Amino acid sequence: MLLLSLLAAADLIVSNARIWTVNAQQPEAEALAIIGERIVAVGSDKQIATWRGPSTKVIDARGKRVLPGFNDAHLHFVQAGLQLDQVQLTDARSPEELAARIAAQARKQREGEWVLGGDWDEQNWNPPRLPTRELIDAATPSTPVFVNRHDGHEALANSKALKLAGITAQTKAPPGGEIVRDVRGEPTGVLKDAAMDLVDKVVPQPTPEQRRTAAKRALAHAASLGVTSVQHMNPERGDVAAYAWLAERGELTARIYNAPMETSWEDQARIGLRRAFGSTFLRLGAVKGYADGSLGSATAWFFESFLDAAGNGLVSAEMQDLKAFRARLIGADAAGLQLCIHAIGDQAISSVLDTFSEIEKTNGARERRWRIEHLQHVAPKDFERLERLSVVASMQPYHAIDDGQWAERRIGPERAKTTYAFRTLLDRGVRLAFGTDWSVAPLNPLLGLFAAVTRETLDGKHPGGWVPEQKITLAEAVEAYTLGSAFAEFQEKDKGTLAPGKLADLVVLSADIFRIDPHALRDAKVDLTMVGGKIVFQRTR
Repeated sequence: MLLLSLLAAADLIVSNARIWTVNAQQPEAEALAIIGERIVAVGSDKQIATWRGPSTKVIDARGKRVLPGFNDAHLHFVQAGLQLDQVQLTDARSPEELAARIAAQARKQREGEWVLGGDWDEQNWNPPRLPTRELIDAATPSTPVFVNRHDGHEALANSKALKLAGITAQTKAPPGGEIVRDVRGEPTGVLKDAAMDLVDKVVPQPTPEQRRTAAKRALAHAASLGVTSVQHMNPERGDVAAYAWLAERGELTARIYNAPMETSWEDQARIGLRRAFGSTFLRLGAVKGYADGSLGSATAWFFESFLDAAGNGLVSAEMQDLKAFRARLIGADAAGLQLCIHAIGDQAISSVLDTFSEIEKTNGARERRWRIEHLQHVAPKDFERLERLSVVASMQPYHAIDDGQWAERRIGPERAKTTYAFRTLLDRGVRLAFGTDWSVAPLNPLLGLFAAVTRETLDGKHPGGWVPEQKITLAEAVEAYTLGSAFAEFQEKDKGTLAPGKLADLVVLSADIFRIDPHALRDAKVDLTMVGGKIVFQRTR
């Protein structure tokens, strides 16, 4: 290291820090040196001082904790950016509050402009009950409204939106979807999963400029939270175009891996794209698929029936024809594309594992890093298959402390034992990759760390943790949010740890998260975020 430092001075040094490297060969350090966009040395303050030259910039971390930049393994980036300017319903505590916020949003907008966004959650209401179009019709007679449930698998439309979409009492729900109806058979306005497409088709698409603006807003929000890499699940073509426009101008402040829908896998295969293709900032090479819906919408697919809702969930529209679904995934895999499949219920997960086994039988064994997105409710018999097939568990810990408020009413205590089974998966040798599913949940990784370590539900009713045997340590959770997510996108050689040769993506925190009460994790802040050796966020005091 001394010989190299005599030949070249660092552009930047971070010193006087408590660095948690996530590098097993050198877990902790005091300082690091950067040339260009990469780390060239990690060590003690004394060792790294030898890299200092007359033009070297030095950041004194003042003894604060430094981590690799967080990598969100599953989100919907542009859509979440758009939603920052749309109606916010996540914390609406009653149907009346939901209606009032929608009415206020409609008054702010031009007449006839759609009210979108939302992320409502009826489980926050007492008693929980689905909203209806009658709640909002009076305030929005000429304004179409289509607002999502917070899990993205259910939405509420007003009468104007239903009329524009041509949805009536006679409309049949598409396979993999449900039109919720009242006792007279009339649509209530709530549409589930594939049925949401009936309205989505008539909602005006964002313009290229709107997508770029949304991406910029999302990038700024990510930087403020220490998120330096994101993995966008099922982006639209216009989203990728927005990223490319920003990348060309050097305006990306987070690294983006895109996984478009598996139904269009040939778009990538025809031009020879393979897994993780592209630059350090913008890549393609994966596809996202769906096996089922969500637990909150009672559309996750289980072996056994729900306890508080009819049926055992829905098979996704894409998987209704299982033969065609598998044929597409076999083709995508043969083309070298990575498969990322949404599966929440235990039967959905089991069916995806059957599909992965069929693909391996057809295309042969090799390293694929198959991903199951969410992997929330695993049948005990399937842990062994997850390990044997080397499936990456792409999970969102915040969902556990949200769902844990009510999930046992729906699936009972026995099935809950293997819900968000972080501990069991790690003990089985399954790789964890953490994310948020933003905007379904907040983008803040520190909330995810809190959730994984404490499993304390948002209502405070499980102070010792919901299903506490599935807690993991803070070090394990940080690794899942950094190196685990990098592994999930075939990028562990470039990022995920703070080590020589790696990209200089890092975060400086306001508190030493390894020395505070775990409950204080949710209150920690990001002081500085760096991507490729450049500061992209610095908190002002």
